[in-house]
Amino acid sequence: MYHEKFTQEELEKKANDIMLHFNFEDVHEHMEKTNWRWHRIDGMQVPSIEEIRITARTMLTNAIWEKGNVSSCGTGGFTAFKMPWGLELHFSIEKANS
Repeated sequence: MYHEKFTQEELEKKANDIMLHFNFEDVHEHMEKTNWRWHRIDGMQVPSIEEIRITARTMLTNAIWEKGNVSSCGTGGFTAFKMPWGLELHFSIEKANS
């Protein structure tokens, strides 16, 4: 097991819950308004809601299966975090550090 507090099964259930409650329609709407495109086999295009959902779930799965209590992975604006208290999924449009 890669997490001290939650089993893999519990983390998968948390990921499913995130997928049910995350507003992918808002993400898609933002991508269309800003022409946020992903590289696809047929060129750069705004992804469909289904492609957005698949990518988000893949990031959650990757975070779950990373060794250790804390991990993150991301692509296309999404970042999934495995933390001691569970899972988080973020879609970021901007960030600054100093």
